[in-house]
Amino acid sequence: MPQKNIKRSIAMSEEMHALLEQIAARHGRDITESHLIREAIRQFLDEQVDAVGSRRHFQKSLQMRLDRLERTLVFQINIVIYLLSAILADDSAIEDAIIAARRDATRLMQQIEAVRDLKDGE
Repeated sequence: MPQKNIKRSIAMSEEMHALLEQIAARHGRDITESHLIREAIRQFLDEQVDAVGSRRHFQKSLQMRLDRLERTLVFQINIVIYLLSAILADDSAIEDAIIAARRDATRLMQQIEAVRDLKDGE
């Protein structure tokens, strides 16, 4: 059993203390109030570690899904670009579209957000 060299004092209601005394008395001399308090703290801390671990797992799995969706989206956009280039058979038109998209990206995103805001307000 690890050494117990850190001391803390706690305040509790009379009802909590009475319940703690009853539980300790039920277990006899082998279980003290201090042991029950340590056990309750240990259980609480174990649950917190599990919660932190599950949050990390959720964040990791969410990031993996987002990465996969991003790869899929980029792939599909590339297909559309190749289809357009095959239809247009003019590389300069695609280059002009890319340049315009980069130049006007901020304005286009603002317009998209404005449309979304209008739809949300309906």
